[in-house]
Amino acid sequence: MKSDPFWWEDAGRPDGPSAEDLPSEVDVLIVGAGLTGLTAARTLARAGKAVLALDAMQPGEGASSRNGGMIGGGHRLAFETMRARFGHDTALGLLREAHLDSGTFVKSLIDAENIDCDYRESGRFRGLWRDDEYARAARDLERLQQLIPLEAEMLPRARQHEEIASELYRGGTVFFRHGGLNPAKWVGGILQRALAAGALVQGNTPVTAVERDASAFRVDTPRGMLRAGAVLAATNGYTPAQLASLKRRIVPIPSFIVTTEPLGNDLVRQLFPHGRMIVESRDRHCYYRPSPDGERIVFGARAAMFDAPESLVLRQMRGLLRQVFPQLGEIDFSHSWRGFTGFSFDFLPNVGKIEGIWHAMGYSGSGNAMAPWLGHKAALQILGDPEGETAFSRTDFPLRWWHRGRPWFLPFADVTFRLRDAWNNSRRVTG
Repeated sequence: MKSDPFWWEDAGRPDGPSAEDLPSEVDVLIVGAGLTGLTAARTLARAGKAVLALDAMQPGEGASSRNGGMIGGGHRLAFETMRARFGHDTALGLLREAHLDSGTFVKSLIDAENIDCDYRESGRFRGLWRDDEYARAARDLERLQQLIPLEAEMLPRARQHEEIASELYRGGTVFFRHGGLNPAKWVGGILQRALAAGALVQGNTPVTAVERDASAFRVDTPRGMLRAGAVLAATNGYTPAQLASLKRRIVPIPSFIVTTEPLGNDLVRQLFPHGRMIVESRDRHCYYRPSPDGERIVFGARAAMFDAPESLVLRQMRGLLRQVFPQLGEIDFSHSWRGFTGFSFDFLPNVGKIEGIWHAMGYSGSGNAMAPWLGHKAALQILGDPEGETAFSRTDFPLRWWHRGRPWFLPFADVTFRLRDAWNNSRRVTG
């Protein structure tokens, strides 16, 4: 079984440009060369700025090329909750950007830049875990569609087999404009466009210190020191200790993904009649899809809230996949890998500036569209362009006094989530 992401089989292992001498001074230094940082680098370089994007790994090697390859909008907080906290206009802006604007931006970027990333607007089905969720989900969707032109509909359990050959769910919601892609090809395509725009991108170059130096910043790396007029942190779940004020606001949650051995197009088509991306409402939150070639299942889940041993992960993933598709029996996996998503404490991304350092992060598991969108917005804000305005600069990006940077609490959170799973399971109504 391979421990590299399945996506790298087709896209190739992430490999940035050859090492070059670092400049002594740049207009903007970007920490992190994933979807956020590379999109920001492209925008800034096209505006004529001298841009350097550094990554501790190879560009795109983190979650940007390790995720489940799903793309589409969504929000984790109820609209009424967001309206009470931020006001009606901001809450509405958050919905529009998350569900509509970010997806439109991504699709236009793929088309305009001719990025071959196996993108397909397949739609997404969100399966409901309990019977009592359906009426509430229908009300929420009706309210959402009164606020924004969202293309989605409820699907009762009696019609569930139209979307998935599983009895596990209690109906759900179909989002028609969502889709899937190869995330390694996606981030690799943005890397090439950033380079073509004139940005300098270097991998295997961690930033070891960032300090204010008069009107600029002194940035230290193992390859030397440089000065930057502005610094953008685009590290999300990989935020280093050197960016302590940001690291305290991000919780790195591991995501575990496996890929089955080839099952054949006919069987995969039977399991996913429309080729939808599948997510679910339970806390365990499995998410899965057909591979782009239609031969396999790519299956992700919150198998643990900490960087668990591989034996535990595989046992959990086999059990969860068998729960969804018991008709498959025992299935072998060809790939098993993991990466770190970056969750904010209010489950909302944020763009802004803290202690003089710009940031765009906190995607909370929805980065394929939000990361490029907010990386672009952050770049426009650095440029002073009014088009950089975003509702995600008006969210809180809170911290907690007990989170000092090291997520010591995740094993305890894991126990809590398992208890919640057990409780939710006990409340299911069968039949």
